[in-house]
Amino acid sequence: MADIEDLAMLAGKYDASKVAAPKTLQEVVSTGNCMGCGICESIVGSDFIKMEVLPPKRRMRPVFLKEAPAELAAKAFAACPGAQVGGMPGWRPSSGVEAFVGQAKSIQKGFATDPETRFKAAAAGGLTSLATHMIESGQVKFVLHVKACAMYSDVATQGSKLSFSKAEVFEGRGSRYGPVAPLKSLEEALLREEPFALVAKPCDINAVRNYALVDPRVDKLCKCMMTISCGTYADNDCVDRFLASNKIASEEVEEWRWRGHGCPGSCPYTRAKDGREAAMDYVDFWFLNGAEAGPLTYQWRCKMCADFIGYQADVVVMDCWPGGLPEKKKEITEGRKHEWDGWVLIIARTDRGHDVVESTKAAGLLSLAPADAMEVLTTQPHQARRAGSNFIRRAAHAKHGQPLMALDPAAAARVARWALDPSFLGEVLKTGKPAPEAPEAAEELKKLLGDDTWAQALLQLPQEYLAYHLDNFRGAKKRLERGDAIEALQCKF
Repeated sequence: MADIEDLAMLAGKYDASKVAAPKTLQEVVSTGNCMGCGICESIVGSDFIKMEVLPPKRRMRPVFLKEAPAELAAKAFAACPGAQVGGMPGWRPSSGVEAFVGQAKSIQKGFATDPETRFKAAAAGGLTSLATHMIESGQVKFVLHVKACAMYSDVATQGSKLSFSKAEVFEGRGSRYGPVAPLKSLEEALLREEPFALVAKPCDINAVRNYALVDPRVDKLCKCMMTISCGTYADNDCVDRFLASNKIASEEVEEWRWRGHGCPGSCPYTRAKDGREAAMDYVDFWFLNGAEAGPLTYQWRCKMCADFIGYQADVVVMDCWPGGLPEKKKEITEGRKHEWDGWVLIIARTDRGHDVVESTKAAGLLSLAPADAMEVLTTQPHQARRAGSNFIRRAAHAKHGQPLMALDPAAAARVARWALDPSFLGEVLKTGKPAPEAPEAAEELKKLLGDDTWAQALLQLPQEYLAYHLDNFRGAKKRLERGDAIEALQCKF
């Protein structure tokens, strides 16, 4: 039998031949592959595409105002992370766990040394410290990022922010958890012809990496791309429901926070102009489906993401609660009380990313100690579950005929390895609820997947792993059939 590397490549080829990819920007949106990064508006200009928060789910989406020049439209499509997901060129993992963690020059654990940054910023102030150091050390002139603490309806903060000082970076601290177009100002940043750093979600980094293939200015000027481990964000009608459940109108909101003021802090938190406050515990909102303010809903692109731990970034900063779950603020035990101060894992994926992390540590802004790959997996189990099920859910797309973003060879090999490596799947099945028993799994999957070499290898997995794959196939198929991946398109020509 072929070794796992060969099987991963075969699976990637199967994926490319069976899963239809969107062919235009408009199709990216209508098939649920858009996540609202704004790079299309940046490239073609706001006369042709304008990012807006649109009903009914209050998602950030491009409105197509008039037909863009063909050359610009082609560049925007080439960059679009809803059209193609990539991987680190030339890097191939040797195991499923390594594929899950991604390329890593170093893995460290720690926190921002400045108490205010550590307390008020999200995830122990890791990204805030890195971005601040790059400016103060002269490595870059500015940082392209977003401002976190704002209501989604605040038009002034729906795009990206260029920060030129420590104070400006600190003003943008925290997590956004909502529709924002971080790349709307990418062209503005490039036109300055000055070195800069980028802080954005993994899919935004994907877009910039894609764009670098057609525009050399990106690699010349963007000195470090930094991101988070992204667990998606809820649609903003969920924000409306939270406010309604607390009898606060959106126009009454004076302050809004998703994260910070502790790790994780109240999430969400809001204060009205008359002083009324409302908040939820992070566990209740994100892990109990919004509790009384739920249910939470999410865009389809996030459910099918193959780049949730920033596999193309220079640096990734992520939460590191044991088992992936913080304790409730009112139920913190003595053994985990220290977590409230904030701790993060930081992965440097590239040499330049490693240099930025080490220079920030040397400058005294970060306190870090070595960590390892298994700590990434055990503190990000929800991401491991997403990884293990990704390929079989793409197979559901193939059967349904619904377009889905393509994977370049490096990304396809990564995704397939997650599905085929029994050692990694064994770790995945230690987390979360077990899949329903399915004695028919082998026969069902054989009918669904055919006789390709990689499919035959998958069928050699233990029964519980096959049940896991079949359960995820059925779940994706059910959601596709009810139309979760279909979105309305705003096109005015």
